[in-house]
Amino acid sequence: MMRNAALAPLPVGTLSLLVLIASMPWGGPDWLELALLLLPAATVYFWSLRRPHLLPAPIVLAAGLVLDVLSNGPLGIWCTALLVVALMARLLQRARPRGGALLRGAGGLLALTMAAGIATLLNSLYAWDTVSPGQVAEALLAACIAYPIVTSLLTILDAAWSVPSERSLFVRGD
Repeated sequence: MMRNAALAPLPVGTLSLLVLIASMPWGGPDWLELALLLLPAATVYFWSLRRPHLLPAPIVLAAGLVLDVLSNGPLGIWCTALLVVALMARLLQRARPRGGALLRGAGGLLALTMAAGIATLLNSLYAWDTVSPGQVAEALLAACIAYPIVTSLLTILDAAWSVPSERSLFVRGD
């Protein structure tokens, strides 16, 4: 019980941190900016698979809204993308398919590619511009860059955070 209470702020805290990191003006090419904006999406996917009860949909929606505001984008783009990522992760978790980590990794890349595609498509609709095949390729490249980095770090953090202590301070029944 105590361990679950201590674990509760971890998904929201890591998501908040990566939303702030992603919205900073780093400069660089467009695909790098998109890769940075996909860091929160990778976090949403990871926590929606591992501990969905600690990252409810209103938190994901709020993170997307904050990301929209801080990245000076139109409201609703990253809200939609993050909610689609969370939905895909939860559907994959409920299906419990055979294939384990490989299938979860492929699902993560697909979810981030969809998030990048949704963001690119909605941005192009907002600007009344067309989507080029190069933008789609950049979105795929950004997803392939963002997903392994974030999931590796969050796996280490989750494992370190949720390790039970070797010895209890109290014996049961005291």
